Amino acid sequence: MSNLIPNPMKILKLFLVSCFLMSTSFVWAENYGLYFNGSSNRVGVQDSPELNPESGMTIEAWINVEEWAGSIWGANILSKQATGPDRGYGLTVGENGRIEFNHSINEGWNAVQTPPILGLNSWYHIAAVYDLNTMKIYVNGILQATANATGTPTLAHGQAINLGDNPTWPGRFFKGKMDEVRVWDVVRSESQIQEFMMTELEGDEEGLVAYWNMNEGSGNTINDVSGNENHGTLLGMSDDNWVDGFAPPGTDIGIEGIASPSIIGTGFTSSEYIKIDVKNFATNDVHEFDIFYSINDGDPVSESIQESILAFQSKIIAFSEPVDLSGYEEIELKVWVEKEGDGNPINDMLVETISQSTQIMLYDNVLHNFGSAGQTHFRTLYMPEDLSGYKNITLTLDLHCPTGGCDPWDQPGMLYIQKDNLSWEIARYITPYGVACGGWSFDLTDFKPIMQGKTIFESIIRVWGASGWLVEMELILEPGEPENHVNKIDRLWNEDYWVYGDPDISYEFDPVEVTILDDTDIAFVRMTMTGHGQGNTLNAAEFSRFTHHLHVNDTEAFEMDLWNDDCNENPCSPQSGTWQYSRAGWCPGQDVQPWFFNLAEHISPGESLNLHFVLAEYTNLLNSGYNNTTHTEPHYRIHAYLVQYSSDEDDDEDPTSVEHIMQDELKTSIVAKPNPSAGVFHISSNKANIQRISVYGMTGRIGLTQVFDNADSFTLNMSHYPNGIYFLKVETNSGIETLRLILNK
Repeated sequence: MSNLIPNPMKILKLFLVSCFLMSTSFVWAENYGLYFNGSSNRVGVQDSPELNPESGMTIEAWINVEEWAGSIWGANILSKQATGPDRGYGLTVGENGRIEFNHSINEGWNAVQTPPILGLNSWYHIAAVYDLNTMKIYVNGILQATANATGTPTLAHGQAINLGDNPTWPGRFFKGKMDEVRVWDVVRSESQIQEFMMTELEGDEEGLVAYWNMNEGSGNTINDVSGNENHGTLLGMSDDNWVDGFAPPGTDIGIEGIASPSIIGTGFTSSEYIKIDVKNFATNDVHEFDIFYSINDGDPVSESIQESILAFQSKIIAFSEPVDLSGYEEIELKVWVEKEGDGNPINDMLVETISQSTQIMLYDNVLHNFGSAGQTHFRTLYMPEDLSGYKNITLTLDLHCPTGGCDPWDQPGMLYIQKDNLSWEIARYITPYGVACGGWSFDLTDFKPIMQGKTIFESIIRVWGASGWLVEMELILEPGEPENHVNKIDRLWNEDYWVYGDPDISYEFDPVEVTILDDTDIAFVRMTMTGHGQGNTLNAAEFSRFTHHLHVNDTEAFEMDLWNDDCNENPCSPQSGTWQYSRAGWCPGQDVQPWFFNLAEHISPGESLNLHFVLAEYTNLLNSGYNNTTHTEPHYRIHAYLVQYSSDEDDDEDPTSVEHIMQDELKTSIVAKPNPSAGVFHISSNKANIQRISVYGMTGRIGLTQVFDNADSFTLNMSHYPNGIYFLKVETNSGIETLRLILNK
C-alpha cells in the first residue's frame, strides 16, 4: 500500500495534473457513458487473441461510483477472470473507495490495492498497469499503489470479458457510471496516462487492443473503436442506461462524518465543540473553504477555514466556539461545506440525529458472504477523544443464520481497527459448522490508545459460500475510573499467513525492540495465535500440537502450548463436520481469546526490551501439491502487541490488590470448583445472578472478561495461562464479589 502523503515529486506531478484538469475542455460532439444498476446490468465482450496480452498490459476507465460494494473485489469494472487454474485479470472497486487490480501469474492470483481514497458520485480516471514485474494503480494520473508481481501471466484464452460484473463469479455488480474503457497490450507510462486520459483517442494508437468510448448514446451495443471488433453487448440494459459521460470536477470537497459530539457518551455537556470530518475527494489540493452547522434547524453557524487538505486526504475541523447542549437528550445536527468551484455538491452536506449511549451496535446482523454482500464490512465510528473516564471496553459478538441457513464450514472471522494506515486485529473467532452461535465477549480495554477519535472498524469472515453469516457486534463502554491506565500499545507481529514447515521460511519472527515508558508499572504481551492447514506431515498446522516460545532479552522466558483439547465441550453444538477434534489454539464455533505473558520480572521503566517469538522446529515433508481441500498449506495467524499500564498512585486503596481481594473473599457467595484447578474452574453463585466477570493476575487485570445474562453458573477455562494465583472479580445483580483462584497444571 502506498503512502497517502505525496513526496515532493508527487506534489509537482499533482500540480501539473491539476492544472491540466482545470484547463482542459470537455466539449466533444458526443459524450455518453453507461449507468450500471448494481444488480443486473453488465456488458459482455467475446474473447479474442489480442485480449490476452503476454508481455504487459494497461487498463483504463473513467468511473463514477454510486454505492460501494462490501468487498474490494465486490464490484467489477472490467473482468476477464477464470479458474481451474486461476487465469486472466480484473479491475475492481469497493470497501469504502478502494481499488484492486488483479492478474493471474504462474496460475495464482496476484493483486495490488489502494487505500480507501475514492468518493461516491464523483468521476475518477483509473489506470492499472502490469509490466511482468510490478503491478500499479493510478488515480487521475497519479500513482497510488504498487506491488511486486514477477512471473509469467496465466492467460484466460476462451474467457469472455465483462464490464460491470464478473464472468466467472457472477453477482459482483458495479453500481454507478462508466465511460472511456481501454485495454492495451503495452505498458503505458505515467506521462502517457496523464497526457491522454482526458483525450478521446483516434483508435489506431499503438498497443490499443480494445477501446469502448461509449458514445453511441442508444442501442444495445458498444463499439470497439480500436478496429479490433471487440464489440460489447449490453445485457440487462435499455436506452435508459445511456447517460452523460465523464466530466471530472477540478474541485470536490465534502463531508465524511461528524466527529463531535460523539454518539458515545453519558450525555451532552454545556461546552460541546462541533467537529466535522472534511475530505478532499479530488486531485487538486484545497486551501480555503467555509464550514457550517445548524442544530434542530436553528440559525446556521459558519466559519471560514484557511487550512490545506491534500488530494484524497481528510481532516477533522473544529468550530472555534463551543455550544451548550446540556439540556438536550437528542439533537439533529446538520453540517455542510462550501467551496467555490466545487463540481460535486452531492457530498457537501450531512444530517445526523445524535444521542449518546455507552452501548453502540457496531454491526447489526450484517451479512458476510462470498456473494454480493462481501466478506468485508467497514464501519467508521467517531469515538470520544479521551477514553480515560471508562473502566473497560467490551465487544460482544453473536452469529446468526441468514435465510437459507448458515455457511457449513469453520472459517476465521476477525475484527480489525484501521488506524494511521496500520491494521490492528482486536478480536478473532472461528465460525461453527452451519449453526448459529455466539455469546462471546472480548475485552478491548488494552486498545484504548487506538480507539480514540476517528476509528475505522473492519469486520471480515473468510467465508467462501454464498450463504454466509449475519454478524451482530456491540461495543460496551463502562464509565468510571479504571484501576490502571493504558499508557501505550505497540504492534509486535501481525501475520495472517505465516507458512509453517517450509525450509525456506524462518521459524523465528523478527525481534522487536521496544521502550518501557518511565511511568509503566504493568507490561504484558497480548498474543492471539491459531494454526491452520491439514493433510501435511503430522497434519499440521490445524491438527498438530506444538509448543512455541517467547524470548525476552535473548532469554527463553515463556512457552505457548498451542492446543485446544476441549472442542467436544463446545456449547455451540452439536455441529456437523469434525467440530469435536482438538485443534491448534481454536475450536469450530468458538471465540479465540488472547494469551497474556506478564513481563513484570523483565521490565525496567525507561529501558528498552527485546522481544523475540520462535516457533517449534518442524519440517513439512509434503511441501507441495496444495489443493485447499484435503491438503492445505500449514500456516499460523498471529497478532501480538505489547501493552503498558500505569497504576493510579493517588488511590488510597487498589480494588485489585491482593490484600483487598483476599479481604473481600471472606464475604463472597461465589464458589469455584475445583480450586486449585489444572485449568478449568466451574464457578457458581448461591445468592446472586452473575452479570460480568474479570480475571486479574498478581499485577493487575490480565484481560479476560466475560458478560452473562444473569447466569447462576459458568465454566472458566484458564488452561492457556501460566500457573499461579489469580483473582476473579464477579459483578452480580446485588454487587461486586471477588474470589481467589489457584491455577496448578
